[in-house]
Amino acid sequence: MSSLLLGNPHSANAPAKLSGDIVDAVRLQALHFLGADPAHFDLVFVANATSAIKLVADSFRDLAEQTKDRKFWYGYHRDAHTSLVGVRELAGQGNGRCFESDAEVEAWLGGDAMGYQGGLGLFAWPGQSNLTGRRLDLGWSKRVRETTALRNVYTLLDAAALAMTTPMERVFADPNTAPDFTCVSFYKIFGFPDLGGLIIRKDSGHILTLRKYFGGGTVSMVSAIGGAWHVSKGLEAVTSENADGAQGLHEGLEDGTLPFHSILALGEAIDVHRDLYGSMENISRHATQLIRRLYEGVSALRYANGQPLVRLYTEGPAGEAYGNPMKQGATMALNVFRADGSYEAYSAVESAANERGIYVRSGGICCPGGIFTALQYEPWQLKRARSAGHHCGSDGLSVINELPTGVVRASLGAMSTVGEVDAFVSFLRDAFIAGATTG
Repeated sequence: MSSLLLGNPHSANAPAKLSGDIVDAVRLQALHFLGADPAHFDLVFVANATSAIKLVADSFRDLAEQTKDRKFWYGYHRDAHTSLVGVRELAGQGNGRCFESDAEVEAWLGGDAMGYQGGLGLFAWPGQSNLTGRRLDLGWSKRVRETTALRNVYTLLDAAALAMTTPMERVFADPNTAPDFTCVSFYKIFGFPDLGGLIIRKDSGHILTLRKYFGGGTVSMVSAIGGAWHVSKGLEAVTSENADGAQGLHEGLEDGTLPFHSILALGEAIDVHRDLYGSMENISRHATQLIRRLYEGVSALRYANGQPLVRLYTEGPAGEAYGNPMKQGATMALNVFRADGSYEAYSAVESAANERGIYVRSGGICCPGGIFTALQYEPWQLKRARSAGHHCGSDGLSVINELPTGVVRASLGAMSTVGEVDAFVSFLRDAFIAGATTG
């Protein structure tokens, strides 16, 4: 950046052309990093993963206005981040379904309507729970596509958490089985820049070009006086006789001036990441070994009276998940018990860890269905928590009537070490078990 003069890519001058060339090159570089063949996938640069989700949601809302009831059906998995849950507000009143378990999704794929009556639909799920790190079935997109009754349902995968420690070839290797739309967060993978991406399966991307909004360089012509009309670059790309696999989908979906400095930084980040770690397979193996070690360390912690120190939130036997990268990511959700079996406030655990230079996250972790299920809440208990004054955030109520309202989440990644894992285990032992013994 100190030696180059860059300009708005939506121009023809030399600095602008240089910016455009860099953006095009990094777009291809990022697709190759993710294992997505540019012949079958396009990448739309967005501010973050949530923006990618909203782009899809807005497009479906606009297209749904052409249906008889002006709605689209929306189904989402209970482990969805709030960014996926929020799409239901655009689907139309009573036109959404939260699948409360994997079994419910399987039943829907097997023929149980689960509220879907045909017509335009969108099914969304996370590749990895951002609460517990549990990894969900990546084969659901293929199943939806192969089910005749669901031929008008598209698929949206939230891979923001998954992509941090997983080779994404597992998602994109076969375009016939890949999700229609996949969102990622590049900052979660590389640490910098703050940038997100929407990976679009080209055979499905045409549906996004029907959205209403346009801005900046996403249109090739606009009329403001004497009639309101415009020509979308994205729609032109997929309807032109010369269009080759919708090469220009991103041109009609990237509103305004692209953050070309951040995109330039992304290209550098991909190169440095490769030099440091070699491959995502290496990171996957490393992170899997660390989360297994963390599981073994914290599950062995007990008070002198035999009371376990922590409760781990997993689905099925924890020992079968940790260490298996197909089932579990490098994330752990837990709560800390006192010696008498009551719960320590998760906010107190985070505060104590912070004092030791150990950084965890606590609370509901933006995963409302996941936290509800993990804590085994019933609807009335959630309403009680709300009436008691609890809300999401660091100043919420950690424990109500001896029940926690959130968890402590420990996350590991490419740069995490064995020493850091052991330090966290030692922290839990020193801060809670030792204090209970001597106090």
